[in-house]
Amino acid sequence: MNIITRHKYLFLFLSILVALPFLIHLPKVKTVDNVDYFTLENHPDVLFYEKFKQIFGNDEFFVIAIKKDPLFTRENLELLKQITNDIEQINGVRKVKSLANVNDTIGEDDFFMVRPFLEDIPEEPDDLNKLKQSALDNPLYLKNFISTDGKTAAIVVSVYEKPEDPGFRKKLLKECDAVLEKYKDRTGKVFKAGWTTTNLYLSQYMKQDIATFIPITYILITLAVFFFFRNIYLTGVAVLNISICMGSTMGLFPIFGITLNNVTTIVPPLVMALALCDIVHIFSHLDRQVLVESGTMEKAIANTLKKVFLPCFLTTLTTAVGFISLYLSDIPPIKDFAVVASCGMIFEFFFSFVFMPPFLLLFNENKIFHKKKDKGTLHSRLKKTSGFVFEYYKPICIAGLALIIASLWLSSMIRVETNLLDYFKRTDKVRQSIGFVETNLAGIGTLDISLVSKTQDGFKSPENLKIIETIQEYSSGLEGVDKVMSFVDFIKDMNQSFHNEDPEKLKIPDSKALIPQYLLLYDSDDIDDFINESFDHARISLRLSHHSTRDQEKMIQSLRQFIDGLNTDDLEIRITGRALQDVNTIDSLVKGQIYSLATAACIIIVIMFFVLRSVSLGFLSIIPNLFPIILNFGIMGALSVSLNTATALIAAVAIGIAVDDTIHFLSQVKSNLMAHQDIKAAVAGAILTKGKAIVLSSLILCIGFGVMAFSRFVPTINFGALSAVIMITAVIGDILILPSAALYLTRWGVKFHKL
Repeated sequence: MNIITRHKYLFLFLSILVALPFLIHLPKVKTVDNVDYFTLENHPDVLFYEKFKQIFGNDEFFVIAIKKDPLFTRENLELLKQITNDIEQINGVRKVKSLANVNDTIGEDDFFMVRPFLEDIPEEPDDLNKLKQSALDNPLYLKNFISTDGKTAAIVVSVYEKPEDPGFRKKLLKECDAVLEKYKDRTGKVFKAGWTTTNLYLSQYMKQDIATFIPITYILITLAVFFFFRNIYLTGVAVLNISICMGSTMGLFPIFGITLNNVTTIVPPLVMALALCDIVHIFSHLDRQVLVESGTMEKAIANTLKKVFLPCFLTTLTTAVGFISLYLSDIPPIKDFAVVASCGMIFEFFFSFVFMPPFLLLFNENKIFHKKKDKGTLHSRLKKTSGFVFEYYKPICIAGLALIIASLWLSSMIRVETNLLDYFKRTDKVRQSIGFVETNLAGIGTLDISLVSKTQDGFKSPENLKIIETIQEYSSGLEGVDKVMSFVDFIKDMNQSFHNEDPEKLKIPDSKALIPQYLLLYDSDDIDDFINESFDHARISLRLSHHSTRDQEKMIQSLRQFIDGLNTDDLEIRITGRALQDVNTIDSLVKGQIYSLATAACIIIVIMFFVLRSVSLGFLSIIPNLFPIILNFGIMGALSVSLNTATALIAAVAIGIAVDDTIHFLSQVKSNLMAHQDIKAAVAGAILTKGKAIVLSSLILCIGFGVMAFSRFVPTINFGALSAVIMITAVIGDILILPSAALYLTRWGVKFHKL
């Protein structure tokens, strides 16, 4: 440490030189206008899904819902036609379907023809009512293009997949909004819902979070430092050091090809808060007594750095281990978070010990060193806490054990799921639009069943079509399935029309010869979404209103069991679609959470044993680190907070951060024991010596995590709130549980002084 303070200008220059290559990349940091990155890499189901989409087209769509009462007037139907035609012209739109352009099969005996449903819009009320009834009677239209009450019309917009253009949804929806704006006086309120809109809004909310998090974190951290130390110069140095640390970390994003997304957006406030923790530990030792004992400012700062270097290094190491353990996840954005967050820890340690000390030496010593106040409010409260621990250590241990047992029981109630609707607040327009569409029409979630015949034209066979029908009927009866469509629906419609619209003929024809005949007469591409050209690959499409991956998993398991029970020797049947990808992602998330937490915990425990060089102290260190994590899962279970893409990060992140204060505390306990103090005196001294820095750093972390409460993204809010609670419970673990456990174990003959 002496070399840094002796050659302050050299190290100041070197630290700036290190920061510059990263800082110059800051303008290149990119955000994306989608959340397509939440997919598993090289998973078999993902690879099959991509091939499936190449055959039947991209399954992404969104619904534009317009409510009119009455809907079937000439004016409203003309309006529907105009909007449909205009949206068809938008670049990136693959297909647009509504009552305005959907085909209708009109039949007579032994003949039918296909023509647009709204080929001619009648003027007479009776004719309009007949048209309405015709739409409501058609199963191909109902809940797809028209609500069951006949008052809501839907325009279903299918889009192309454009992975090479991350912003295509934003441009497409902007043009769509421009179209709807032209007709707003005639349409009234319009609702848009579907993966296209949800995807975009999730990314837009992330951008708003970044614009909110950074300035608010700056303001709160600046106020916190000034409140804690009442020194404008130290406040300025802290803010500058944090800025360089955060800027360097953000500069890594373009270097590593990482974008700001809904996971990595929490990196800036997190790194800023953690950077301030080391600063607090350094600043808390800058009292005038150290200056007097050292003789010069250079020696005083060097001596201060020597005191905190090892604990700060270890806290940086353990926090980085907690972060990098998340790299075991199969989900790209979590891997990205692991990389940049762990690198951020390296930056914060480097700049706190290489940049900040030389920079402090540029100031007058009277502006930096403060008079130690032993009788401050916090000190007196810590002294009372110490006395409380000595008097009630047994009840504290019992209470802590009871909380752990209760939390373990409550944690069994945690729901492992991702729920699309729960990503948004109840007042959010996205959630309201989804609610309207799914109440009046069909769900916006999708699941598909792929059926491949071993023979060409296999799905011109009534036997295979009846298998599709059987699966379709079973699927329709599942809770959360709003609409099921397949090639069979069109064949049944053709059969009914071929027999002069006889309602009893709405079924699959028994004659194998009739199906090819129907297909010759059917002059429309409507079936292309459900059957391939060689008629050996069919698709059953399910529209879902259940967005919970837990419910979707039950649905998928039920379908698989039903399909396995069918006699389908000639067919290869496989479930695919977006819902399956979501279920697989959350399953991988949970497994990754377990691996990450176990890996981080094992490495950190080994580090603690190695550093403390004491089996008893090593085991003692486990208690305050597991306490907040177990309590966190208990709170999640009690409050019905699900384990999802955001909350799954908490345990691995928390164990890396929570151990920081334990290291500082037990390092002081060990130092006191080596000075031949008994365990009681060693613990009391650690509480008074390290208590203030522990409390202040935890409060700062609460501020850093608390900033996330300003997010519009509910999982981020939950992540911030639960992480803040962990920081509070970690203080309880270090100041109350750990000393009490040490005193209690001493009564049982455990010797902590044998190091």
